[in-house]
Amino acid sequence: MKRCIVIGGGFAGLTAASYLADSGFSVELIEASPKLGGRAYSFKENKTGSIIDNGQHIMMGCYRETLRFLHLIGADKNLIYQKGLRVNFLKENNELFLLKTLPVPYPLNLLSALLSYKALSIYDRFIFLKFFLKIPFIQSSILEKISVYEWLIQENQNERIRKAFWEILAVGALNTNISKASALTFAAILKEMFFSGSKAARIIIPKFGLTETYCNNAVEVIKNRDGEVNLLESVERIYFNIDRITHLDTTSREIDNFDFIISAVPYYSIKKILPEIELNKELDLNYSSIISIHIWLKNNIIKEDFYGLIDSPIHWIFNHTDHLTLVISDADNLTDKSKEELFELAAVELKKFTGIIKEQIIHYKIIKEKRATFIPSKAIINQRPKNKTRFENLFLAGDWIDTGLPSTIESAVKSGRMAADSVIKASKVI
Repeated sequence: MKRCIVIGGGFAGLTAASYLADSGFSVELIEASPKLGGRAYSFKENKTGSIIDNGQHIMMGCYRETLRFLHLIGADKNLIYQKGLRVNFLKENNELFLLKTLPVPYPLNLLSALLSYKALSIYDRFIFLKFFLKIPFIQSSILEKISVYEWLIQENQNERIRKAFWEILAVGALNTNISKASALTFAAILKEMFFSGSKAARIIIPKFGLTETYCNNAVEVIKNRDGEVNLLESVERIYFNIDRITHLDTTSREIDNFDFIISAVPYYSIKKILPEIELNKELDLNYSSIISIHIWLKNNIIKEDFYGLIDSPIHWIFNHTDHLTLVISDADNLTDKSKEELFELAAVELKKFTGIIKEQIIHYKIIKEKRATFIPSKAIINQRPKNKTRFENLFLAGDWIDTGLPSTIESAVKSGRMAADSVIKASKVI
């Protein structure tokens, strides 16, 4: 039985380990922190006892790799699936606009939703739809060297259209300003979301906290197939002999009994434990932050599961019944703000958009994820490394490798599956 060490217990590492365990490999997963999930985990909030996520995460029907992984570990039952796309958008003074597909065949259902989106005037909807219908036919060469903002300007998407739709979608998906984000990367997302079938655009939300949604299931799959999961153990150095990894040192031991290693840690971490990795020297990943503001109310009057906010520093509101989660993507300009200042911002926006006043708030907790995602700029499109390295038994996983996707759950899961596939293929050669 071939043995593989997986370093890192986020989505990428858990995916790789689960696939390998399911394929008959002996797997040992090593995670430096006391919990699994990487940047996507949940925990119990001390004062309220509520289970909260470190940051709100949603999935979509086009997340095929993620849904396949969750099915593998038996976690697909832990999700809430929309029957069709339905998103409530709010403007100031609780003015609600619904983007909803009708029960008609694809793609007419999608067109009907866009045509009836009343946050835009009839004229703006025409301009919007004219551009939208061009997306599947756009040539990659046209988009490689321009930003999302430049693309939208070229296609006559005015400020009203950008604020009411494109900015909310792009900033949420890419976690960066549209002037920085690659148009090519955004186009790839749009094609997957809106032009790959009737279920692709529907939104999928976890029923429970993220740890309860997938981490526990993945651990069960690994352990039930005689694998190991070790927490609070950090890899300090990886050693090699010419073109093969020979052993590694952790904070508690030396490990040399393996055939393969999958590194599923961030780019900056693999460079520390294996400086000789020789990744693309031009790769310069910059990161963007996300701020989550969890709010508990005396009386929660919010009815829908989530809302997108039009022209607000708060991009989304998610309703967990016992608390709300307000999400600020591309939040680098706010990370230096104090918790009190961020709470005041949240209270102002909450009143402005929902009518909920500050006096109704009984508790809040703010989480800053400063390295939430890398910025998918046009400069790094062709610089992200493949999952194979110059070492024949070392493979990479993580949302930062070349998956063709931005820094999302889907990218992390896809990278983990790709790494597992590479290990399986390599094992047949040895």
